[in-house]
Amino acid sequence: MRLLTRSSRSNRPVVLACLAGLTLGVILAKVSKPRPARADDGKASHLQPASGDKAPIREILHCPLSFAGVHLLKDLPEHHQVAYHYCKPINDDLSQCVLYDGTGPDARLIGIEYLVSDALYQKMPAEEKQFWHDHKYEADSGLLKSLTQTGDDEKKTLAGVRNLWGKVFHTWATGNSYPSGPPRLYWAVTGEEPYVLSPDAKLPRELESKPMK
Repeated sequence: MRLLTRSSRSNRPVVLACLAGLTLGVILAKVSKPRPARADDGKASHLQPASGDKAPIREILHCPLSFAGVHLLKDLPEHHQVAYHYCKPINDDLSQCVLYDGTGPDARLIGIEYLVSDALYQKMPAEEKQFWHDHKYEADSGLLKSLTQTGDDEKKTLAGVRNLWGKVFHTWATGNSYPSGPPRLYWAVTGEEPYVLSPDAKLPRELESKPMK
């Protein structure tokens, strides 16, 4: 029993040295371990882009042309999908919009829509026009609602949208955990068969208002 105690005491410095070496190794491993690359360099304070480096998406954040609407699958109009549009003007004849299925931080990116003036639309060849829809019925029936404006400002903006033509593809038309299948051409609610909204369609509160007059 006495021999066991002496042996334990003699080994104690070795054990402590091993523990110290192990601890140092863990610390060094954490320090030297490569971190995953991040666009913001891992610093939350980097909210503004560097000079000359501006992501195109930034330019739509405060654009007044943002609105909620509903689209119908072109070749299967009974299938509808609500879309929240955030649009950026490119020039007087063209705007481009990114589409989400909601407005919260978990909203899914579901598609894109291009908006063109009537003047540009009228110059298109007949085979191209078949991909473009107007927004007259949607604007008149209250199926378009601004996300940033109210009152006269909203009416003025949506009156402008009324005269535009849209070409919209949903990249997330089907699938739950991820978008499945190819992008699909969608259409506007026109009020004429077959592009009418089903009475059973569930719309978000933004679109449940009375038609604007």
